[in-house]
Amino acid sequence: MKRTTARLTAAAFIAAAVLGQPYLSSANAIAGPSCDFNDDGRSDLAVGAPGESVGNLDSAGSVNVLYGSASGVSATNNVLINQDNPGIAGVAERGDAFGHASACGDFNNDGFGDLAVGVPHESVELATGDVYDAGAVNIFYGSSIGLATTGNQVFTQSTAGMPDVAERTDEFGTALAAGDFDNDGRDDLAIGAPRENVDGANQAGNVIVLRGGRAGLSTTGSQNWHQGSPGIIGDLEAGDNFGSALTTGDFNGDGRADLVVGSPGEAISDQGDAGTVNIIFGSATGLAAAGNQILNQATPGVPGIWEQNDLYGQSVAAGDFNNDGRDDLAVGVPGENDGDTRDAGAVNVTYGTVNGLQANWSQIFTRAGMLDGGAASSGDQLGTAVAAGNFNGQAGDDLAIGAPGIVVDGKVAAGRLTVLYGSPNGLNPNVNQRISQGVNNVEGATEAGDYLGYALATGDFDGNGRADLAAGAPGEEVNTRTSGGAVNVLYGTSGFLSTTNDQVWTQDSPGIYGVAQAHDRFGGPSMSSGEYRIGYKTGTKVKVTNDALAHSPLGRLDMSGVEAGPDYEIAAARGGVIRYIVDTNAEPTSDNNYVWLEHPDGEWSKYSHVQTGSVTSRGHKVGDFVAAGTVLGLEGDVGQADGDHLHFEVSVPYNPASPITSGGFMSGFNRNPVICGVPGNAVFRGQTYTVTGC
Repeated sequence: MKRTTARLTAAAFIAAAVLGQPYLSSANAIAGPSCDFNDDGRSDLAVGAPGESVGNLDSAGSVNVLYGSASGVSATNNVLINQDNPGIAGVAERGDAFGHASACGDFNNDGFGDLAVGVPHESVELATGDVYDAGAVNIFYGSSIGLATTGNQVFTQSTAGMPDVAERTDEFGTALAAGDFDNDGRDDLAIGAPRENVDGANQAGNVIVLRGGRAGLSTTGSQNWHQGSPGIIGDLEAGDNFGSALTTGDFNGDGRADLVVGSPGEAISDQGDAGTVNIIFGSATGLAAAGNQILNQATPGVPGIWEQNDLYGQSVAAGDFNNDGRDDLAVGVPGENDGDTRDAGAVNVTYGTVNGLQANWSQIFTRAGMLDGGAASSGDQLGTAVAAGNFNGQAGDDLAIGAPGIVVDGKVAAGRLTVLYGSPNGLNPNVNQRISQGVNNVEGATEAGDYLGYALATGDFDGNGRADLAAGAPGEEVNTRTSGGAVNVLYGTSGFLSTTNDQVWTQDSPGIYGVAQAHDRFGGPSMSSGEYRIGYKTGTKVKVTNDALAHSPLGRLDMSGVEAGPDYEIAAARGGVIRYIVDTNAEPTSDNNYVWLEHPDGEWSKYSHVQTGSVTSRGHKVGDFVAAGTVLGLEGDVGQADGDHLHFEVSVPYNPASPITSGGFMSGFNRNPVICGVPGNAVFRGQTYTVTGC
C-alpha cells in the first residue's frame, strides 16, 4: 500500500476530464475546460484515481494534477491530492473513491479556476451514526501558484443550509458540472446524487446546486432538483438515477448557463433503462423550471428507437457544433442496439436555438453511420463518454466519442476514440478521425481490456488557442501492474488531432507523484483486486444480460445459463469462506435468497436469487471454505428478479464484523469484477460465454 505525501500548494489542474467512475461519462475522472488554476493561459489536467490506496486505506482515492506548459501537459510541479493531505477538509477513508468525478469553474470570480472533486462513497457522520455512501464534494480554490489549501471546503447533503439531508447510498458527488446559471460572473456548481431516495422512490435521484459568491461556494440560495420538482417535466420514479450525468451549456444564447441532467435509468413505456435527459434553463435568479425541456429517443424528431437498456443520457456534453453562437447537446447512448448487435452504442446530437434545444434538428451517429466507421460489434458501447472542444480552430466545435469496448486488431475492449468535426452545418459523419493506442503512431500498445475512451476531457494544455483531448484508458497495464491505468493526450492542429506529439501518462511516468499499482484505475473506476471466474459450473454456457456498465446500480453482473437447463448450477467464482446463506425464501416474495463468500484479500462476492433450499440441501453451512468452482446452489428467480438468473457482485465491507443489512445488502463499496478466462477480463451484455476456471 502507498501513502501520498506531495503537497497541494503548487498545484494547478484544469478539468479537462475527470477519469474515474464506472459510473461513466459525465462522472468524468478527468476535469475539463475552465481549469486554469494559476491563470497562465494554459489548461491544467486533473486525473482521478478512485481506486488509489492512501496508506492502508484501500480505494480511498486521489487526484493527480499536471500543469499545462508551452509544450503541453508537463510533470513539472505536479501534485497528488487526497483527503489526508495536510489542511484538506475531510478524512481519507477506505472506499471513499475520492476523484470519481470532478469539475472546474471560477466560483469566486477571482480569475483563477477552481476544482470540485466528487467523493461519492464518503461516509457522513450524523448524531444517529455513520451514514455510509452518502457522498461528499471537496472544493479547492485557484491562486497565482495554482490550487491552494487555503479556504478549501467539503460539502455533504447534511452541511448546514443544504436543501436535503445525507442518507445511506445517496452517492452525492457521483457527477459534477459548473456553470454561471444567473450570469453574475461567478460559477455555480451542480452535484448529482443519482441514488437519492425521493419521496419513497428509491434511486430516483436528485441534483443539488450550490451558488458561487465572493467567498466561493456556499449553501445560501442552494436548490434541489428532481423529476418531482414543481414544474419539471417527467414523473418521479424509482430507478431513474436522475443526476448520473451532468453538463452545462448556453443552449438559447441568453448569456446564462443551462443545466443538462442525465437519467439513464428512466423507463419509456415498458422499456426499462431506455434513458432520458432534462434541460433546466438559467435565469436572473439562477436555474428555473420555466421552459424546461425533456429529451429522449421517444421525443418527436430525435432519431433512434427507444429500447430497454439503451441508457440514453449516461454521458452528456455541450458544444457549439454549427458555430451559431448557441450550444448544442451531445448525448451518449452506449446501450443502443444496431439491429441484433447488442450494446453497439450511439450518440444523439440536438442543436440549440433561441428557444432552447430543437428536437427536430437532431442527428444520430453510429459506427455504421460514419464514414469508415466499420461494422458495429456487441459491446462496443460507443457513447460511453463524450467531450466537446474546437480541436482545429475552424468554425464549429468538434466532438470526441469514447467506445471503450471496441475490438482493435483482435484485442477485445482495447477501446477507440472517434472525433467528429464541426462546421456551419453542424457535425459531419463523413469527416471524422479514429484513434486507438498503437495505431497510426498513437502512444501506447493495442491491448485487450485497456478501455481507451472510458472517460474524456478537453482543454488547451499548450495555450495555442486550439483544444486538446485527454482520454482515459483505466485498464492499461503499467509495468506488469494490471489496471494501473493511463491517460492519452492528443493535441489540436489546423487539421486533425495530432498523433506525432501525443503523450501517455501513468503514475509511473517520470516525475509523476504516486506509484502505479494494480487496480488503481488511474483515469477510471475501481476494479476488484482478485480475479473471479464466471459463477457457474465449469462448461456451462452463460449469457450476460447486464454487465458492469449496464446494471443499475453499476458494477454488478446479471447472467443466466443457456442451452442446457433447466437447473443451472451456481458455483463459487473464487475460493473463500461462506459467511451468509439465505435460501429459505420461496416465491411469491420480495426477499432474495443469496450466498456471501469472504475472500482472503478482504473482498466478498455475492450470488443472489438461488433456488429455495438449493444451498443448504448440499450441506453447505456458514464458516465452510469452498474452492473456486464448487457448486453452491441452483440458478433461480427468488426475490426481486425477473426470471431465472444469477446476480453477481464483488464488494468490500466497511466493517467486516457487521458487513450486510437485514436485506442482505453490503454496507460497503462495490468493485467492477475482474473476470478471468475472457478477453479483456470483462464480460459484456448480450454475449454468451462458456465457463472456465482461472
